[in-house]
Amino acid sequence: MSVAHVVAAWLALLTGTYAWLTPRGTRRHRRVGALYVASMVGVEATAFRLYYLFGHFGLVHWGAVGSGLLLLLGVGAVVGRPAGWPAWRQWHYVGMGGSLLGLYTALVVESTYRLFTATYFWWSTLGVASVVLLGGAALLYRQFPAGQPRAQVH
Repeated sequence: MSVAHVVAAWLALLTGTYAWLTPRGTRRHRRVGALYVASMVGVEATAFRLYYLFGHFGLVHWGAVGSGLLLLLGVGAVVGRPAGWPAWRQWHYVGMGGSLLGLYTALVVESTYRLFTATYFWWSTLGVASVVLLGGAALLYRQFPAGQPRAQVH
């Protein structure tokens, strides 16, 4: 396992969670968010070099593709904001929240795959990962920022 991948993943988990739990639109949110994006780029760049789980491009790599696309959506929404991208805040939330949820799901997959034998892969790994993915999606949906005013920056 790549040490760079693990370090980048833990940094992304910490910064992404912090950015999601604290007030949005502040300078701190933007700085922590930039660190999250940088660490996720590191996670994505190293993820495609790891093939120990299946020995080839597999299910986990498709998750990394999805998480990377969501990250691009989240960043693209902020970059497109000055051009008048409609509902940029909601698209940013979906992209960044989805990429963070993908990271948490990957953590569950990595953890359970190492704790349980391959015989129980579908139940112990994908079953638990599905619960995390669906539960996280429900939480993101509940917190969806439908037209919320932006926080004041001081």
